Amino acid sequence: MSNKGLWVACSIVLATLVVGESKGAASVGRAAGGPYRNGLVAFVRCCGPTGLFVVRPDGGGERRIYTPVGDDAPLDPSWSPNGRQIAYVPGSRRGGLWVMGANGGTRRRVATGAGDALFPSWSPDGSRIVFSDLGSSRSDFHDLYVVRRNGSGLTRLTRARADELDAAWTPNGGVIAYDRGRDLWRMRPDGSGQRLLARYASSPSWSPGGTHIAFVRDGDPWVMSRDGTGAKRIVHMTRRQLSLAWSPDGRWLVTAPVDRGELLLVRADGSEQQALTDESGYGHSWPSWQRLR
Repeated sequence: MSNKGLWVACSIVLATLVVGESKGAASVGRAAGGPYRNGLVAFVRCCGPTGLFVVRPDGGGERRIYTPVGDDAPLDPSWSPNGRQIAYVPGSRRGGLWVMGANGGTRRRVATGAGDALFPSWSPDGSRIVFSDLGSSRSDFHDLYVVRRNGSGLTRLTRARADELDAAWTPNGGVIAYDRGRDLWRMRPDGSGQRLLARYASSPSWSPGGTHIAFVRDGDPWVMSRDGTGAKRIVHMTRRQLSLAWSPDGRWLVTAPVDRGELLLVRADGSEQQALTDESGYGHSWPSWQRLR
């Protein structure tokens, strides 16, 4: 199945599941979280207590901050740089781009004209959000758009005959990495300077210093330099992973499986991996790691 097929399949499942009661996650040890400036991990759970959850990096304090009603199950959470808001899209994928408070309250729609929004990512100054969408014309392919956080200035960045998804803004704000088809590309925030970074790669996540990009290839986490050179597998996983996010201190990655399974913490050097959530029968997806200043 293609990357787009996996994403759409997960979206459909998440949007149609019945809400249940939350369960607590088992602790994986204080050392796994690293320094205190590593904030909460937000993620989506399906196949049980559905909704948007947050959990501490040590596996404790898990709680649901948003319970879906009907087909509005939140997908693709993305923490704002100040850690006070989360951008997301409804499970129906036709409700546009939304932002909520860190505790799930004060929800508002940012992009009202979106046709099939996916994968928001904040600019490092918190002023703009880049996301994927079919647009008002509902074309055959997702393109990348950017919008100000107040909903103004919606601008199309890309026009390619391939799905462009899962954009990630570099910490200095100068580059956006994203999926095009089955490859990773990069461009400037105004859409110029588009060029190939890596073949057969997806789900980019920038290191805190912006010098490296973590990504998924063949179901495993990889890392490469920001220019696409020196790609290497971090660790071979027993379960195929679909998405990942880098910890704010640069020591860990949190990864999510393709199918039902727990979120995992993986050291950036591949020397250790631990479960972050313990309900392996549920689906855990689209982790985003909050930065604490």
